Amino acid sequence: MSKSSVPSFCAVDASTNSLAFAYFVDGNLQKYGKIRFFGSTIYDKLGDTVHKTMSLFKSLPSENMIIEKTIFANSAQVAASLALSQGALIGGAKIGGVRNVYGVAPMSWQSYVGTRLLTTDEKQKIRQATPGRSSSWYKSQEREQRKQKTINTVNKRFGIKLDDNDIADACGIGIFALENWERVIKE
Repeated sequence: MSKSSVPSFCAVDASTNSLAFAYFVDGNLQKYGKIRFFGSTIYDKLGDTVHKTMSLFKSLPSENMIIEKTIFANSAQVAASLALSQGALIGGAKIGGVRNVYGVAPMSWQSYVGTRLLTTDEKQKIRQATPGRSSSWYKSQEREQRKQKTINTVNKRFGIKLDDNDIADACGIGIFALENWERVIKE
């Protein structure tokens, strides 16, 4: 299947606080951005999520949404909040005109665009360059390096100048979907 025969879709990287999106038509990135959700409790944010997501999808004529599947969370509270947030987001998207929602595993799209987990050697270089830091600090640096790789890949691929890693992730999900459409709709 050629990229131009892939139907229009919106790739989404979502959290409890925001939705980053990348909208593709005829195999081309048409629009991208980020919407922030507000509220004093998770339940207040969910209402904001539904309304803003519905409005977004009413403005982007596409029946297809590709969303990053939720990740395992060490905290039951975080997992519950993510599940609630994605439910509200999908509900808002459906009200806004989306008919088909497809999930993509984070490691599937990340590996495809070259943002795989760091090798032991890459991790060791970080530790050698900055000795004496905590384990969590090193994990954070590893994550930042991976995020920057995604930003660089997206900027090069589309000739844009993003600096927001969430929007870059949405674009990365879009790259994966463009080039693996049949796989995406089967997952």
